[in-house]
Amino acid sequence: MLTKLTAAEAKMFLRDPGAPAVVAGIPLALLLIFGLMPGSREPSAQYGGQSSLATLIAPMAVAILLGVLALNLYPGAMAAHREKGVLKRLAASPVPPSRLLAAQLVVNLGAAVVAILLVVGVGRIALGMALPRNPGGFLAVTVLGAVALFSVGTLLAAVAPSTRAANGLGAAVFLPMLALGGVWVPKELLPPLLQHITEVLPLGATLSSLRDTAAGHAPHLLPLVSLAVVTVACSVLAARFFRWE
Repeated sequence: MLTKLTAAEAKMFLRDPGAPAVVAGIPLALLLIFGLMPGSREPSAQYGGQSSLATLIAPMAVAILLGVLALNLYPGAMAAHREKGVLKRLAASPVPPSRLLAAQLVVNLGAAVVAILLVVGVGRIALGMALPRNPGGFLAVTVLGAVALFSVGTLLAAVAPSTRAANGLGAAVFLPMLALGGVWVPKELLPPLLQHITEVLPLGATLSSLRDTAAGHAPHLLPLVSLAVVTVACSVLAARFFRWE
């Protein structure tokens, strides 16, 4: 039954022209626009002798992609199912509503995998971008960041009564993370206090750790602990407050 639900949710995701366009378009646009700027592909002392494309722009594209999926598209889809009574009908059927939640997670994580492969592939082939120097760490951080961000998204989906409310809550959470997460302004340019806040917020912690691993370093402990704490806390709260109708 999970396979059928996942297939149905995937069809709905693909039928909406906006969702695939946003998922693939935003990270690729960021990569190409900034990657074609003069000097972005050249080694820089500011980035440890590596290019800003590989160590800043590509990690930023991946982090923003995960944030859009987890904090905007996923909660909105779940809220739409609640608003239309789909969750209520499932609750009265032999199929547990949690299967729909799992199917939505599978679809969104699958979209994330495809988009990340596109970012890496286009960056490598079209722009000559170096691959992450710590590929295992980059993969692990991507997974941990996705889990943390989707746990936040699940909490938003748990309390949003309608699609409009979910979109509003998602924007209210996502936009401050962009501002304070080292996306709009690289964390090195932020005041010391805000640099610490950056590494605590889920989006900032993900981006910071992706940048570290892309440059060949091990991620710092604080962002990893933050992501783990956010995952546990938001998952517990989502399970406590999730409403099926």
